[in-house]
Amino acid sequence: KVSQGRIENLVSSLREEASRAGSSEDDESVSLPGLKVSSKGGVDFVSIGKIWTRSLGLAALTGGDDDEDVRAVAGMMKSLRKLLVVSYEDCEVSLKEKFDRKISSALDGCELLAQMKDDDDSVSIYGNTSRDGKSIDDIVMYCPQSSALICFFGTLDADRLGDLIDKAAKD
Repeated sequence: KVSQGRIENLVSSLREEASRAGSSEDDESVSLPGLKVSSKGGVDFVSIGKIWTRSLGLAALTGGDDDEDVRAVAGMMKSLRKLLVVSYEDCEVSLKEKFDRKISSALDGCELLAQMKDDDDSVSIYGNTSRDGKSIDDIVMYCPQSSALICFFGTLDADRLGDLIDKAAKD
C-alpha cells in the first residue's frame, strides 16, 4: 500500500544522502507556508501543500479556459493534500542507481495502477484503489529513466484519472 508517511520518509532520506554526497555551493532553497522548493546535491525537490494545490485548482477553473481536460485536472488539484516532486537526474550515476533501488524497494508490493512506455522512457503509476473502485488515494508516479518521483497525496476520482491517463497515453 502506498503510504504518504513512508514516501515522505524515503524522499527525506534521499535528500539527506544527496546533500551529504554533493557540493553545498550549489544549494538553493525557498520556503513559504505550504510550499518548499530546494536543490541540494543534485536533487531537486518541490513540495506543494493543500492551500497551494487548492489555489492552483481554483485559478485554473477561473482562468476562463473551457478545455475539459483543464477543468478535470483543476478539479483533481483541489482534492489534493500535497504534491511532491523529486528529480535526481543531476546526481552521480552511482547515487542515481542507489536511489532507484530504494524507490523500487519502497514501491514493491504497492498496487500498480498503470504503466506507460514511450521509446526509452517508462512511467509506473502506483496508488490505493478504494474497495468500490470509485476513488484512488495517494498516487505515486515513478520514472526511473528520467530519475523522477511525482506524488499526489489525496483522494482522486478514479474515472476522471483513468480518462486523463488514457488520453495522455494516446498523445
